[in-house]
Amino acid sequence: MYSSVPREQIADTLIHLRELFREISPSNEKDYRARERREILTKNLLSNLFRTKDHPTLNAVLEVADAFSLTLDGAHRLFGHELERIREYDLKLNAGRTHIIETYPFERDLPVDLPSQFGGDEAFARSSTLHDLVPEWQGNVPIRALEDADWRQPGAFYVHVGTEDSLGSSLPPGAVTLVVPVDEAERLRPNPRAIYLLQFGNGYRCSRCVVTRGKLLLLVSGRRYTGPHEFAYPKDVRIAGRIRMFATALPLPDHPLLHSLPTSEHGAPLVLPWEHSSMDRLFTTKHRRFRRSRQDVPRIQETMESIFHTKLSGRTERRYRRPTSSVPHVDALIQLSVTHLTRYTDALRVQRPLLSDRGRYSLDTLLNTRHLSNLSGTFRRPHAPVPRDRLFEK
Repeated sequence: MYSSVPREQIADTLIHLRELFREISPSNEKDYRARERREILTKNLLSNLFRTKDHPTLNAVLEVADAFSLTLDGAHRLFGHELERIREYDLKLNAGRTHIIETYPFERDLPVDLPSQFGGDEAFARSSTLHDLVPEWQGNVPIRALEDADWRQPGAFYVHVGTEDSLGSSLPPGAVTLVVPVDEAERLRPNPRAIYLLQFGNGYRCSRCVVTRGKLLLLVSGRRYTGPHEFAYPKDVRIAGRIRMFATALPLPDHPLLHSLPTSEHGAPLVLPWEHSSMDRLFTTKHRRFRRSRQDVPRIQETMESIFHTKLSGRTERRYRRPTSSVPHVDALIQLSVTHLTRYTDALRVQRPLLSDRGRYSLDTLLNTRHLSNLSGTFRRPHAPVPRDRLFEK
């Protein structure tokens, strides 16, 4: 996730980027201002580079991304941070708990295979092999192509099913599942045959359920589950979305520590991560929903310190769970995100509107070109699979 980059290398990269963008002749007032900002930013960064610590401020990283049309990942890579590895460490440290996971494709140039044609209705009406579900593919497409509306369902997100807290869940522990939003009518009368992501003050679970007379009743799988089956609704539980599909490893691994959600005296409010308006509320809510055991804290601190070569103290964690004008450096913000089972993009979003990577370049792309004019602003866009409605059907 982090590898220290020599300051001389950062300086050389900044100079290369500045020279690339100096080729652009300003054609209007907006372009002139952008050029001035690039020059001032580069000068300030170069003059302060050898007097600052190894880890940059978040503002510096985002300013570099804006000034040089770098992707979010590209601007972080300049200073040694590999955002794609956040998922790796989240799984390593947080796999036991059911939680919303980071799925933003940071590596925008990563080639992927996408469906070109879906199988017939009969393949989707029964258990089928992947070949029957998707008989034809279109390959070697950059993942940035998924920004198009044809490939994205608004409001959809992904969840990892915990390997320790999902006893009685309708999905196997360790699975990754796609969650889609539901309307108010479905929240009032959930389909007992569907599986829903349910948010509680002390965690999440994936379960079938029914709602009746102000109560939500769990339709629990398995006989080992001995926890509560009935909850005040919507006071004590929230239907966060419906499970549309899931993926899991085969054969199913055994998880001997499997149990139900841990008890909690101080549950978190029923608010989804992207609904928070400040960093302290986001981290406070996560801290209360996923409270760590005393035995777990040293292991997490040691792992984070081995990655970033800096120690995030308990005092620092508490500071950012309270209102503050202070903004953590990038390494601290990533550590806070992983420690609190928070998507890094949600932690960024409460700082400022998340920048769009549309039309921006990866760091490798800019380092491997001598002239911006050599870069094509377009790439081969995939066509929507046939039939298209299969992507978003219920």
